[in-house]
Amino acid sequence: MLATRPDTDTLAITRTFDGIEEAAHRVIEQSGGMVSVMRGAKVAILKPNFVAGRSAGTGSTTSFALLKAVAEEVRACGAEPVLCETPGTEFDREATYTILGVEQFCAENGIRILRVDPEGGEQDWMELRPEGAKRLRRFRIPRILSEARLINLPVLKTHVVSTMTLGMKNPMGILPRPDRRSMHTFGIDQCIVDMNRGIKPDLTIVDGSVGQDGEGPLYGDKADLQVLVAGRDSLAVDLACCQLVGVKPRDIPHLKLALEQLGKPSWNLVGEEPGVIKKFRLPQQKPIYRFIFWMMYPLDYPYTWIAERGKHFCTTLYSTGLVGTRPQIKEEDCTRCGVCVEACPLPNVIDLKNLKVNYATCQRCLLCYEACPENAISVKGYSGARQ
Repeated sequence: MLATRPDTDTLAITRTFDGIEEAAHRVIEQSGGMVSVMRGAKVAILKPNFVAGRSAGTGSTTSFALLKAVAEEVRACGAEPVLCETPGTEFDREATYTILGVEQFCAENGIRILRVDPEGGEQDWMELRPEGAKRLRRFRIPRILSEARLINLPVLKTHVVSTMTLGMKNPMGILPRPDRRSMHTFGIDQCIVDMNRGIKPDLTIVDGSVGQDGEGPLYGDKADLQVLVAGRDSLAVDLACCQLVGVKPRDIPHLKLALEQLGKPSWNLVGEEPGVIKKFRLPQQKPIYRFIFWMMYPLDYPYTWIAERGKHFCTTLYSTGLVGTRPQIKEEDCTRCGVCVEACPLPNVIDLKNLKVNYATCQRCLLCYEACPENAISVKGYSGARQ
């Protein structure tokens, strides 16, 4: 985690046509091997992107196949793989884990789950004050990272707030929620750069097996890219990813700032050179959405003074069903067949008697919407999800 940025990184790109696991083992070897990453450490923190309960097949979250291969490589070095990830503030961690099947997957593959206190309890966290930071001058990371290696496993996808979310943004998911709130309040783009002055993953592997363009990071369009990109320098990895999807790095605000403030990294490319696999459509930056999304974070400061610990303004706002992407049942089309209830992994979400969705418990995974045989469920919200 405290590794310095290499003068010249080795970037590896490989396609996943022969399977994600096989490709993951290959790209790790091409980028220098897991032994060079672990350097004798006994613990590796695996940081996927589990921002919400949307499967890897939608391009929203990191593939379990990639996690499995990385865990195998870590264990082969005599070290323990440990998963650490907290979803977006508007989503519940345990519900997200249930929807994705994280518990079962980790149990079957010998991966320990580290459940740090998402609100920043002193026991779990240590503070960083990165030199040169402009806005995010102090933040906390899990204390275990003082002795563990950090393996960063983001997804190659767009983001309605930050335009793209790749290697540099993904470590936000290991910060406590109050520090994430600070990042959004002070300016997400500059804060991503500041965060990367303090957090330097020992290895980043971007999961482009299935990515997402358009209105990502959850409800955009699935992109079958079938590619993995690995390297030590998160900025270099992100620049290579932009080339694969035909995006100019300076059109991504935090990458533009990173190039200006950190300088353009150098790298040697190994593996494949697929060119532009698919030209990404970047999200339409709707001013009303950006403003409403931003406002939730400064309003959260006074809200948390009076609310129960662990409750945030955006969580409460989403639970009303007035904002955010959310399923709605169309009474005129519903036959009350119950397929939606069976598809939902969580209890007490859909009331078939009244044809209502309980937004206090709904985690917006949209499995009900995707499963309904009558197309009796529509999707509403600011995020641009298909209606």
